This record gives sequence, structure tokens and C-alpha cells, in this order.
Amino acid sequence: MSLSRDELRAGLRGLGLESGSRVVVHSSVSNLGRIEGGAEAVVNALLDAVGPGGTVAAPTFTRYDEPYDPDESPSTTGAVTEALRQRDEAVRSPHPTKSIAAIGPDADALVADHTPANSLGPESPLHRLLERDGRVLLLGVDHTANSAIHVAERLANVPYRDQTAWTETTIDGSVESVEVNRVHCSRGFEVVRPLAEHAGIVARGEIGQANARLLDGRSLLSVVVELLEADPGALLCSVPGCDRCQYARERIADAV
Repeated sequence: MSLSRDELRAGLRGLGLESGSRVVVHSSVSNLGRIEGGAEAVVNALLDAVGPGGTVAAPTFTRYDEPYDPDESPSTTGAVTEALRQRDEAVRSPHPTKSIAAIGPDADALVADHTPANSLGPESPLHRLLERDGRVLLLGVDHTANSAIHVAERLANVPYRDQTAWTETTIDGSVESVEVNRVHCSRGFEVVRPLAEHAGIVARGEIGQANARLLDGRSLLSVVVELLEADPGALLCSVPGCDRCQYARERIADAV
């Protein structure tokens, strides 16, 4: 049996989204089960849930090895993010690899001035949303997909978020090379789940066949920053051969 737009909206409202809410969504359409209208219906339901006074945002990250065009470059972070960024009313930030797309009255202010050196850090679009009482929605995904945790890494000033990379972006019709701040491995981010639940900042439920979690964004940042201040390596994964986490451990050791 397929999940309808109205059923999706009801599930999102039951989780805690309401008229005027600001939310960033991380999602997996396949984990929701069958949906009438697919990813477009999910975007419609999100917009229905927050109403005309609310704002819906999504990470619309792109590849490092292709020139970025905010109007054309497809999102690599899932079908819902791609459906959202293609809406006529959506605006997208100019970051060449870690762009954010948003719809709603706060959208323009959120995505403005997203510089290459500030992918997911202080005053990035995602940080601005969370500081405006924004929520983090995990819809059929866990914290390994939660981009907000990368913001907390920068707020905690962990030593391993100093890596950069070169990519290309389209500026006034010309392709230019730019240096961007790289984000780090997220495979260890599930360590945040019990901490967030213990802090009482998570609403949990099921929408379709998917587990759904809605978190208070500002409180989430505080929980993760506190974790990292006590242990800068707390978010690193244990996957053998993870070059990024090995680099992070070396940087942390050097900073001691």
C-alpha cells in the first residue's frame, strides 16, 4: 500500500513539525516504502507541514571533480534533495561542493554569502538555520547522514577540519578554480544518538516504513560541541583504512 502526501504530512506533524517551523531534512525515499508521487510528494508534504511561514532546507552536495553550477549541478545527497532544489521557488547557496537549497521566507537569508572556505561551519547556511530555532529531520536515515554534526565539529574547533581541496565553480558564465574547506568522515556519527536521546532533544516516530527523528538543532550543536571538547576524537570511525580518520587522529595527537 502506498503512502499518500496527506499521510506523510500527518506523520511529519505528529513528529513535531508545525506551521512556521524551520527544518533541514536528511532522508532516504527508499526506506519510506512506496510513496504516491515519490520524492516530489515528500517535498510537498514537508512544505505542507511547515506552511507558508516555514522554511524547508536540504543539503544538495555535489562532486569535487565536476564544475559546480547552482542551476544545473545535480544533488548527490538523495532524491528528496534533488526534487527540492529543482523547484522554481527554491534558492541554492553558491558553495561549490556543500551547497544548501531552501524554500520559504528565510531561504534567501540562509543561503547568502556561502563562501568556499566555509563549507559547513559557523555562519554557513546550515548553522544559520539551526541558530534560528531550526530542527534537524532524519527521515529513514541515521546520524551518519546528519550534516549538522559537521557544523558542530567546526564550532568545537577540532584540529582535523583544516583540510582543503581544489574544485571548479561557474561564476558569471566562466569556470574558475576555487579552494574549499573539506568536511570529514561521518561514519562514526551514530555515537551522537544516545547522547541526544539522553538530553531529551529528540522526537521519534515512524513514517511509512521508516524510522523518523526530529531534533532541536541548537541543542544538538551544544551536545556535540560538549562531546568534542571532552574528546576531540569522539566522532572518528573505526573502519580499517579510513584515511580521513587516520589523518584526524594524527592532527589531534599533534595538538596535544
